[in-house]
Amino acid sequence: MILIGGAVAVAAAFVLLLPTIKARFPTQFAESVQADLTFRTLATGDVNVLDSITVTHTDGEKYTLLYRDQNLYLQGKDGDSDLVNEGYTDEIVQAATDIAVEDTVTENVSEVSGYLKDMGLEPPQITVKVVYANGKEVELQLGAQVPDTTYHYYRWSGDTGVYMCDSGIYEAFEYTAHMLMPVEQPELVPALIDRLTIDTQTGGTMECTFVADGTDAYLGTLKQPYTYPMDSEATTALLNALKNFRLGTKLGPVTADNRAQYGLDTPTSVVDVHQQKGLNSKIDAQGVLQSYQTEEQTIHLKFGAKDGEYFYFCEYSGVCYRVSSFLVTTLINADPEKYLSRAPADMGSANIASLAVQLGNGALDVRATYNEHVQANNQIETDQDGNTVYDVTVTVNGTAISTDAFDSLVSRLKQMTVSGRLSTADPPTGTPRWQMTITTTGGATRTLAAYPMDAFSDVLVVDGVAMHYLNAEAIQIALAELYPAAKLTTPKVG
Repeated sequence: MILIGGAVAVAAAFVLLLPTIKARFPTQFAESVQADLTFRTLATGDVNVLDSITVTHTDGEKYTLLYRDQNLYLQGKDGDSDLVNEGYTDEIVQAATDIAVEDTVTENVSEVSGYLKDMGLEPPQITVKVVYANGKEVELQLGAQVPDTTYHYYRWSGDTGVYMCDSGIYEAFEYTAHMLMPVEQPELVPALIDRLTIDTQTGGTMECTFVADGTDAYLGTLKQPYTYPMDSEATTALLNALKNFRLGTKLGPVTADNRAQYGLDTPTSVVDVHQQKGLNSKIDAQGVLQSYQTEEQTIHLKFGAKDGEYFYFCEYSGVCYRVSSFLVTTLINADPEKYLSRAPADMGSANIASLAVQLGNGALDVRATYNEHVQANNQIETDQDGNTVYDVTVTVNGTAISTDAFDSLVSRLKQMTVSGRLSTADPPTGTPRWQMTITTTGGATRTLAAYPMDAFSDVLVVDGVAMHYLNAEAIQIALAELYPAAKLTTPKVG
């Protein structure tokens, strides 16, 4: 017993002296500590009879959460209760009911009684009292971070041991009552967003506009630092980033004293989203889809410093929040060059209504008509994604072609990519080798013109702006079997 007790004391001393030991024997000791870590669950409480969770911080912060119908409610002083942000419910309930530890410091606290203050357990940094409807009560004590680890010292009332718990358990109870309140999210609806400005430290200012063209089809155009069509996939990714944006933990008002602390005095990115007036919809508490009118608005977001590995600080309406770095990476790393379309004949998921091509003395006039497909039960057919299915008829210079041939043409146009970036954006002069105007069913148009640069490449001008060059045979490859139909002639270079 004496030997066991001595071993426990030595183990506890190792944990407390970890920084000094690692400095002297960094590799060997780090490997031994990792190898000795043993995760185990000491006990599991019955969530079905969970009644309340009272959290007390060493700075005096104290609040009680009531667990009712799988939701947490913050108990008020007047007896009222407010629903807690649902995003925190699962992690708090699990941390309160699952007594899980990553490793054991000692099975008997008396062996390390002289070190409890250093561990942040005398007094505890956070004390949690968990009460069940069947009369059972459990107390958790959370201490300081174990040196050079992501764990915290941890005790519970079920035994006399001292343990290490995952940082997620500590963080679940680190919230203040103010942070737990639901956050009112800005409503960002891609179909209503028509203007966006992003100013980043790395990419500078990027201004763009959007046009909704059919179901989930959006055409983007860069306006600053230059005017040019945006890549269709990049446009969709950018609008999805806005659609999925969510404010996280509410930290409090931004003031002159804390602005620099959050990195908001030199923001990583500043985002302004203009949204038109229009209809939006959401599912209510009864599971019914409800439509409602939204007003025109401009939403201003300012992203500051990074908070740990997974979060950024964000200012919205004068208040600072934590936001997930996964949700805002697109907005923080925005760079105009990344959004330049390298396939400017690609109109995204918008339906092509017409295609007019002029090459020398020849021309192609492609026209497509879309009619909703009505089923035998008089219902309009939709695909597995809920999009309307159309019956399409297509003509080329007045002669009908199959929809398969038309789909192949549109696909090849999407694949017609540029070869490289021009050193100057000055538009060329003279006669274009070919010119193409694309019009969608929503009325959006885009005009491409190719001017001879040399025997192998053409300067591509898109809506009057020259940014790239492409292969001189690109149009022939894109039109494929339709190319001879126009009986084209090509001007000689020079």
